[in-house]
Amino acid sequence: MLEDNHFITGKHQLNMFKKKLTKTSLQGERVFIRNLMTKDYDALTRLFADKDVMYYYLPARQQTFSATELEELLADWNDLDTSFVFTVLHEQKPIGIITSESVDFEMEHAEVGIALLSAAERGKGLAFEAMTVFINFLFGDLELHRINARIISGNKDSFKLFERLGFRHEGTQREYVRRGCSYLDMNIFGLLAKDWLQKDCK
Repeated sequence: MLEDNHFITGKHQLNMFKKKLTKTSLQGERVFIRNLMTKDYDALTRLFADKDVMYYYLPARQQTFSATELEELLADWNDLDTSFVFTVLHEQKPIGIITSESVDFEMEHAEVGIALLSAAERGKGLAFEAMTVFINFLFGDLELHRINARIISGNKDSFKLFERLGFRHEGTQREYVRRGCSYLDMNIFGLLAKDWLQKDCK
């Protein structure tokens, strides 16, 4: 009976966490983060049509997406089970996405990523603010133990962002990503809840 109660409690907690992820509304000083909506697709098409951005983005191969292809990609990606896509807004306009993937509530960890629409939105600290708000949500509301990020070698902006957020480089998967005739390394970064909380108190 105890095991049954434990299973029911665990299942209830899992459903509660998933509900929080599917009804997310996070307000920062300048950014607002909410669940992806179909009305965001037109704006996001610019992001996924940018060859320079997609070079360092994580789909298996480098490619750009049309509006129709993007709709199919996001519908599959945002499965609301272990993978969640969120829209980042600034001045009420979509400026990018944040993703939370490979979410494992039993092991209490997840992978995160972020991409902003255009160069005009970068260099303003918006990505840092958005990720700070989102990490507070993951460690606070969802009580995750750790989060990780994967960054392709050469993506200097992402390296700087995640290191500034307190992520530690934990390893490298050599020549993991193919781009044309070349292979690029994949870098694994991790952040523990206890390190984030200590950083937040300083």
